[in-house]
Amino acid sequence: MITDVEVRTAGSKGVGLFARRSFEKGEFIFRRRHGRVLTEAEIDLASEWEREHLCELDRDRFAVLLPPGCYVNHSCDPNAMRHGVNVFAWRPIEEGDEVTVDYRLNAFDDDSAWRCDCGSESCPGTVVGSFFALEPDRQRLLLPHAPAFIRREHRARNQPR
Repeated sequence: MITDVEVRTAGSKGVGLFARRSFEKGEFIFRRRHGRVLTEAEIDLASEWEREHLCELDRDRFAVLLPPGCYVNHSCDPNAMRHGVNVFAWRPIEEGDEVTVDYRLNAFDDDSAWRCDCGSESCPGTVVGSFFALEPDRQRLLLPHAPAFIRREHRARNQPR
């Protein structure tokens, strides 16, 4: 049972995940759990709830995230980072703060964009759903935490020709 975080309303973002205690930078917060795994062809057969809580595992496989991890909202300046299924504090998080991650960490070349309500100073207001749409400096910062399929593609794109 996960007791250090709780799901509650998050204003215009709907529902979010909030810290029930303070976390130091680098501290483990919780382990995300996956439900069923879908191929891209199977997404249309998933429920609306499942489609809203998908996480890319590679180019053609997606996991349905289960609670509470499915309620972690995006931020352009997140306070948490996922590394595999583990979520840890990217910077100090105070009790009561919303726990956020950057969804683009494991997003592969999705040209779709969405309105961002994160409220961070660095937020452009609209987010393109791709790791490769991030600025090169941001890619280098996040790359050690990106899934293997993103790291492989990053190496391929940045090899000298």
